[in-house]
Amino acid sequence: MIILDYRERKIIPIALEIDDVKIYNLQIGDILIPIDDQAIIIERKNSVDFIESIKNSRLWDQLARLQSTETILDYKIKRRILLIHEQMLSAVLSARMSWASIFGALQEIVFVYNIQVFHTETDHALSEFIRILIQREKEKKNDGVPNVKWERKINYSMDDQSWKIYILSSIPYVGEKTAKLLLEKFGSIENISNAKIYELKKIKGIGDEKAKLIYKLLH
Repeated sequence: MIILDYRERKIIPIALEIDDVKIYNLQIGDILIPIDDQAIIIERKNSVDFIESIKNSRLWDQLARLQSTETILDYKIKRRILLIHEQMLSAVLSARMSWASIFGALQEIVFVYNIQVFHTETDHALSEFIRILIQREKEKKNDGVPNVKWERKINYSMDDQSWKIYILSSIPYVGEKTAKLLLEKFGSIENISNAKIYELKKIKGIGDEKAKLIYKLLH
């Protein structure tokens, strides 16, 4: 279910593409998405209204109330989002507002008010944003610790030489190619660790900074 403020009737068709819709007089925010006993509250502004609310300072009062409210309709607020809808460029030009002011406001919203900001340029983008948000929240994908997708997989059946290359290439800025060159030159990790900085610099691709880093990490 998606709960919309009664002033958001314009986006009812968009919301109905995703889930059932209930119209309510929300005291804060425009879109409420219940997930179990919690909810995500979204303040939706089209680009013109967003800029005008910065100029007349109405935005800051709305965000302060959004930030300070803990529950709404018996749901505990889990996330607070400002969603800017429609294209920004024409609104910025029409308002004759500088991009510096826009980005200053956006950074204050995120860093000071601790409210996440998203931008959807079209109705379809708005629909997709809400749909994906609901899906990810239900699957708990927006919670927990990051899944490190670049983590190297270890092949435990590697031979000794491959293990040495693996260990050396784990040093920052030392890839597999440089690791092989180091082993070709010095023969073993022990010899590499005993090498002087000027000796390490003789290896192709190893400059002064990289040589110092390798030396430091192996001592």
